[in-house]
Amino acid sequence: MNEDAGRSGMGARPLDGITVVEVGVWHAGPGAAAILGDLGADVIKVESIDGDPERGEGGSLVLKSKAIDTPGWNLMFELSNRNKRTIALDLASEQGNEVLRKLVERADVFITNLRPGAKRKLGIDYESLSTVNSRLVHVNISGFGPRGPLAEEGAFDTLGQALAGMFYVTGHDAPQPLPVVVVDQLTAQNAAQATVTALLARERNGGEGQDVHVSLYGSGALLWSAQLLWQAALNSKPIVTYDRIQKTPLLSVYRCKGDRWIVGTNPGRAQWATFAEAIGAPELGDKPWNVDDRGSQEALYATIDPLMLERSAVEWVAYLRSKGLLFAPVQDFEQVLADEQARANGYVVEYDHPRLGNIPLPGSPFSLGKQLTAQWKPAPDHGADTDAILQDLGLDSAAIAEMRKQRVVA
Repeated sequence: MNEDAGRSGMGARPLDGITVVEVGVWHAGPGAAAILGDLGADVIKVESIDGDPERGEGGSLVLKSKAIDTPGWNLMFELSNRNKRTIALDLASEQGNEVLRKLVERADVFITNLRPGAKRKLGIDYESLSTVNSRLVHVNISGFGPRGPLAEEGAFDTLGQALAGMFYVTGHDAPQPLPVVVVDQLTAQNAAQATVTALLARERNGGEGQDVHVSLYGSGALLWSAQLLWQAALNSKPIVTYDRIQKTPLLSVYRCKGDRWIVGTNPGRAQWATFAEAIGAPELGDKPWNVDDRGSQEALYATIDPLMLERSAVEWVAYLRSKGLLFAPVQDFEQVLADEQARANGYVVEYDHPRLGNIPLPGSPFSLGKQLTAQWKPAPDHGADTDAILQDLGLDSAAIAEMRKQRVVA
């Protein structure tokens, strides 16, 4: 990424020297490891002999990227597995399991989103691996949490949305999921945050590791904290669908010249007269709105809307901000990638990708004053680093060849 440009005097990345071993599939678990890789951790992805199923299905199921997908790689897999090395290993075999344990001996973090039963069967649960490395931060990503009647069940993004109430915020009569990777990504971010927290706790607690649990359900519930609080405190359903007529004019969206939209976020009534004068209707400043009177609200918008069509979104945002009003353009994804503000802060960065060419990619949502916080190394091919990782463990070429012959590695 271009984050390094002009910042050569900065120090190492925050997690340089931290080793992460991942046994994960799809996005929530691998996505957490990828974020740690963004921050400089050495992430070793342990895949089965057949590979992470997301290699073959992720693009078509989520991002619909079949036009550019290749065998064993797609856009969703790239997102989930950037910044990693990978070894293809049969964990069900005694020799393969021994290799994993050797990796864990050297690791700081172990991340997995396999179901509890599969973890116990493979001996990769916390109880098993903590005997190998007492300093290990063992991170578990699940569908519904480590306790309760659903603790042993598997899940995907959509099921996390369903339990967390998200199906009722789409504005449709029938409940529907959000058509984006929202709970998986939030869970990955929460798991990365929990991992860093546990690493800090280890340093403060004499080097002792611990197990960490993050779930799709818990992450979804966190996202809707305000709505859950409303429900609990008022014992009534919170407003989760958007009705423009029930919004004050200072908190509304407007179509502008050129069919671009803007949105305002100006709480209270203090700036109402300023807004009315700015749009060329100062007489409205003496007429307070009433969001509970639908007829008067419709009449009010009937006056405002034609005035907003007289200028472009860019012109309106600049002018209204000059009056001290908080307005912003409503951007689609293409506009986000090209946005000057996003690029200035490294939220979007240019990257010369070996498969995709020079393209803008998501960067880091935060920055540190003295360390770099973002990188994007392409997702590896299946088993691409198998030999190098085994050599690091002290195996010679003959031993590796025999393991490959026995299908312990691929």
